[in-house]
Amino acid sequence: MLNNDARWMMASGAMAFTFFVISNFTTLFVGSTVIAACLQLTFGTLVFIVWSRTINRSKGLRKLVAIIGTAVPVVMASITVYRVLLPWLSSLLEV
Repeated sequence: MLNNDARWMMASGAMAFTFFVISNFTTLFVGSTVIAACLQLTFGTLVFIVWSRTINRSKGLRKLVAIIGTAVPVVMASITVYRVLLPWLSSLLEV
């Protein structure tokens, strides 16, 4: 059985990864990448909070996974800001 922390870790990680893929690798509709990028940053913050809370409660391999899982949303957010949000902001300021 999964405990409550593991459920939160799976749910937050899956949502952040889904919106990361949508915002960085799809062009479904005009502007959907920017909305998905903002949602990905929101879920990335949730991942960071949930997984960092799990670091204090874990031991052994699970603690190592939680440490890595805390660093991943920071990298994903940096990629999203660089690939999606900065070009969008620069296109707004070119007017």
